[in-house]
Amino acid sequence: MKVVRHWLAVPLVAMSMTGSSLVFAGEALASEKAASGQAALNNYHAIYEVQRGGSDYGEAMRKLESIGEGQYRLLNETQISFLFLSDVRRYDSRFAFTKGQVEPLEFHFKRSGTGRNKGIHVSFDSETKQVKDAEADVALPVKWHEALMDEASMLEQLRYDLQHSEAKEFSYHLVDDKGEYDKQKFVRGEVETFTVPYGEVKGLRVERIRENSRRETTYWFAPEMNYVLVKMQQRKEGDEVATLLLEQLD
Repeated sequence: MKVVRHWLAVPLVAMSMTGSSLVFAGEALASEKAASGQAALNNYHAIYEVQRGGSDYGEAMRKLESIGEGQYRLLNETQISFLFLSDVRRYDSRFAFTKGQVEPLEFHFKRSGTGRNKGIHVSFDSETKQVKDAEADVALPVKWHEALMDEASMLEQLRYDLQHSEAKEFSYHLVDDKGEYDKQKFVRGEVETFTVPYGEVKGLRVERIRENSRRETTYWFAPEMNYVLVKMQQRKEGDEVATLLLEQLD
């Protein structure tokens, strides 16, 4: 298989704003979902092509499966090869899903290939409100938020919120693949029709909002396919870095 940094890993609490609503996981939105009985995620297994300039650049896989008692496991692996360079990234997240909200339990990240290998393994302790190094069993200097997620499971929260909310903007607190705190924001766009290796699809465009950054990340989620990610593109200074395209979905 062949991911670029942040491929497929990616977002809450609800409040009203003039012109658009901003979603932050954990408050009003969660209670609305609970009242409507919307509190389950759909299992899926997606395979993607990774392209650059229309040429093969690698492969990616994302798999979500229920492991019982309201818990899920998310596996996300990408492999990229270019000339003599290679990059393999694997995200493994275990989380609970309660009342429309992701509640992370464990998060593994491992990177291998050309250059230095690296990885993290963290656990989330909601009782002590700490994020811990799971191997050393010591707390990391990460500020706790009630809606804190890991970088991989955040995308499942975003998918769910797009499906069950009319909000235009979304904001998420998370622990990234360095084991550090981050906050990511997204804005909902329009539904577009395009062709991927899987076939012709309709995808809801979602832009990640970055401040003081030359990078751009755009996602497309398919409303008719339970909002599974069907396309993702990263650009830097206007030039394509890589594009992810759905090839197979089970």
